[in-house]
Amino acid sequence: MSRAPAALAALLFALVDAPSAQAYCLARTCDPADPKQDCELDGDSCPTQGRVLHWTSTCVTFAIQSDGSRKRGLDADDVRSVSERAFETWLSADCGSGGPSMVIGSLGPVECDESRHNPRGRNANIVMFRDDEWPYPGSIDAYGLTTVRFNPQTGEIYDADVELNSADVDMTMSGTGDGVDLESILAHELGHFLGLGHAAPEDAVSTMRVSWDGEGLDLRSLSEDDAAGICAAYPPDRRASSSCTPHNGFASECNVPVDEPDSGCALTPSTNQRHSASALVLAALASVLAAARRRARGPAGRR
Repeated sequence: MSRAPAALAALLFALVDAPSAQAYCLARTCDPADPKQDCELDGDSCPTQGRVLHWTSTCVTFAIQSDGSRKRGLDADDVRSVSERAFETWLSADCGSGGPSMVIGSLGPVECDESRHNPRGRNANIVMFRDDEWPYPGSIDAYGLTTVRFNPQTGEIYDADVELNSADVDMTMSGTGDGVDLESILAHELGHFLGLGHAAPEDAVSTMRVSWDGEGLDLRSLSEDDAAGICAAYPPDRRASSSCTPHNGFASECNVPVDEPDSGCALTPSTNQRHSASALVLAALASVLAAARRRARGPAGRR
């Protein structure tokens, strides 16, 4: 599928042993993976130029693609529940005077199975699985990929989609160590959905760390830096719209024009905005290569 204009800012995981977490990173409109943008960086990876990516409303919705993952036996309704828990990991952060000024609503399941933003049509922020193949060369052992589309002048996020690599990775919801924990993967990817970048390469404890070996459940718990990042992005006293409607309105199918009725229910009406959007591929969450391949050869095999 095409993804224009987009720059690959995906970082493959490589296990890093570091004693403590470093500062959080907020994603920005300046893409450090694009040499033409010549972004200034704080340390090795966090851009300091450009507008901070952010949702302008205090309410954001997501949807689960209706097929879920048939290969891994993950039903869309169950995935919705896991996604809600992963979002709650972020929204329950202690910001001192309250929690982050954000609530999350579910609009799923939806029929559209493409990661896209329709600038002249209705949209949905979708969590979807790739059962047949992982379509991103160079990140074959990635657990997931989050694409955020935004206004390049303001940093306003228009749309965010999460693709999960169920083709190669045995994802489970059991939390027992049998396979890779889906809630842990989602906690990381939904951090990107909310506008957070990767932590410093030396950070081995944060949910937004750059490396993880696929073991355990510790990505489900925020570090102090993770909490500081989400609180900086959405402080409790933030004044913002409370609309929960996706950009240009909600639709379950792909390519629904604005002037057609909603395909499903949206929580509040929206105004139609016609801005061109840039896209940033924020995360390719991958394990140590050998560990990911061992897990992918589980009972269902590897395709």
